[in-house]
Amino acid sequence: MKEDSNGMLWEPRFGKLKRNNTMKKKYSSFVYIILFFVLLGIAGFIVRTRKLDTSSSPLNGSSLSKDEVKKISSDADFITLLSTGQTNRASSFPVTGGGDVMMKATNISTSQMNTAPESIERTSSTNVQVVGIDEPDIVKTDGSSVYTNSPSSKIGMPNRNIMPPQFEQTSELLAIQALPPSLMKLQSSLPVSGEMIISDRVMVIFTNSIVNGSLQLVGYSILNPTIPKKLWELPFSEKSQKISARLYDKSLYLITSTTPQLPRPCPIPLVSGKTTMNIRCTDVYAPSSRPDVDSVYTVLKINPQTGTIDKTVSFIGQMGRSTVYMSADSLYISYQGEEAGVTILNQFISENKGIFPPYIENKIAKLQEYDLSQSTKEIEINSILSQYIYGMDASEKLKLENQLNNTFKRFIAKNKRSFEYTGIIKVKNSNLSIQAVGKVPGSTLNQFSFDEWGGDLRVATTTSGRNPFYMLGGNNTTEQVSDVYVLGKSLEVKGAVEDLGKTERIYSVRFIEDRGYVVTFRQTDPFYILDLSNGSSPQLKGELKIPGYSSYLHPIDTHLILGIGREQQVKLSLFDVSDPMAPKEVSKYELAGEYWSEALDNHHAFLQDPKYKIFFLPGSRGGYVLSYKDQSLSLVKALEAPSVKRGLYLNDYLYIVSDSGITSFKEGSWEKIGEFIYFQSGL
Repeated sequence: MKEDSNGMLWEPRFGKLKRNNTMKKKYSSFVYIILFFVLLGIAGFIVRTRKLDTSSSPLNGSSLSKDEVKKISSDADFITLLSTGQTNRASSFPVTGGGDVMMKATNISTSQMNTAPESIERTSSTNVQVVGIDEPDIVKTDGSSVYTNSPSSKIGMPNRNIMPPQFEQTSELLAIQALPPSLMKLQSSLPVSGEMIISDRVMVIFTNSIVNGSLQLVGYSILNPTIPKKLWELPFSEKSQKISARLYDKSLYLITSTTPQLPRPCPIPLVSGKTTMNIRCTDVYAPSSRPDVDSVYTVLKINPQTGTIDKTVSFIGQMGRSTVYMSADSLYISYQGEEAGVTILNQFISENKGIFPPYIENKIAKLQEYDLSQSTKEIEINSILSQYIYGMDASEKLKLENQLNNTFKRFIAKNKRSFEYTGIIKVKNSNLSIQAVGKVPGSTLNQFSFDEWGGDLRVATTTSGRNPFYMLGGNNTTEQVSDVYVLGKSLEVKGAVEDLGKTERIYSVRFIEDRGYVVTFRQTDPFYILDLSNGSSPQLKGELKIPGYSSYLHPIDTHLILGIGREQQVKLSLFDVSDPMAPKEVSKYELAGEYWSEALDNHHAFLQDPKYKIFFLPGSRGGYVLSYKDQSLSLVKALEAPSVKRGLYLNDYLYIVSDSGITSFKEGSWEKIGEFIYFQSGL
């Protein structure tokens, strides 16, 4: 080792490969295999991590280490981490009385008119993953009014960042009196739009500034929906955006992603305006595996009544690759990573002693310990192996090439769960302290891939089966598999159910108490039932294969699971899971001419009313109300309307919200009661 003028330690080069015609002939194809291996590492297909002995782990064929999370040591360290990852990868407004939006309420018949006040006996809420933990959505109700975004936009303020200046479209948020349903009317409109969440008569709107398009939170009192009162606003930096949000125990939890700007990212601007907040780079947490990152994730605990930020915590993140799940006790945020080339090669050597001479093994083992960049280590590997091969004759090279091909193929099959992983950070809700960090093989689908029950966290993942070094042996891909892992309070792996749907990936997951339901898909739709009552010994109980797939699973009642997916058209399947060892598809319904529903990708678009044993979902042609009475699916009402968005119920009335307005129906008879139709002017 040598020390340069800056005090950095460097390992001397082990030799250089002279590229002339004589040497090209002498090296054989094996050199190009090694070069391919190095190029993959340099290109960023793998990231830094460490290898620990996990022989006692319940994971099958995985050598993943358990991460630790620590604050970044310095601004320079943060810049190095960020640059590697990025290389690889306003004003206050008055309340209006409707503005340019003209509204028309249509009464269906005089006999249905009822001007007397109507008491509120029951009301629907946004369909969420965890009961009691609310999530933002584009339509909300407080039990008497419906809040929704206007379907089109008024002409807004000019965007002077575009030359010549162009006018942006700005939507409004409408408050509509919903009861009685025959007399729906506009109560007020606000010059903001976006997803909403309501807490104790305060509505928080997640909107974008019309000045620079940045994320902005605005709080309004809706104690009197006819005169909403603006309470506070919280504008964020231009590089920040909302990733997720939850409302629990009267606190709002907002998760943002901010893209720091090189070459001087520190401090990282988060909140601007009257309340200014910057994040010091040394306050950002990073996992010890140091995966590729391009952004900083921040969890903010906010008082929705005042907009006051009570607590925050920040850590490195990856845009589009992090998932958020929240339980009553903890918030979980995931990150994705892949094993480093040096780690994989050392693991391969340790499991196949003698395939390289001892001095080569020692050099590669020492290389992993050096504080060098991953690309530098890959160059060193190339130099070590190239010089070793250069001293061989043609017969020795041919023998080594065959040995490597067969040995590496077996190594990949055995260790396929070691090459990609999902890291999980557990944050305590009360004080946003980091409680634990865990790691499982594969990647997750969405927030439903996570669930906490009885102190354990259940996680469903799919391992892609990608062979990162297929030129060294085997095919480009190995067998794709899906697994469910049970993690303890410290996020240690307690047990696992592995090899669900070999060659298939997960399309939907739902955990309900001590059971797990998983759908994988390639050509058929295997529906699996897992017994998770014993976290240390989870078991696969039942399996059912049917055509198509389900991308959202919803518990209809104790023994009925509804699957929303596709075969050729949108398909609804009702599964009887009363016998977990023999699940049955007791009913099936296809929506004619419907090839997509928002409920396939967004659980907020789904509504169930257990009193009338019906559910609602929007389609591309309209909205559909289906009955599941007597375990049989049937269509009881269809509404053709443009861009149907949501359904909700107040008392015994169902309201369907679309881009043309809101239509109300009497549940049971499904008679149309009233319409609220809005038009746009000035467009």
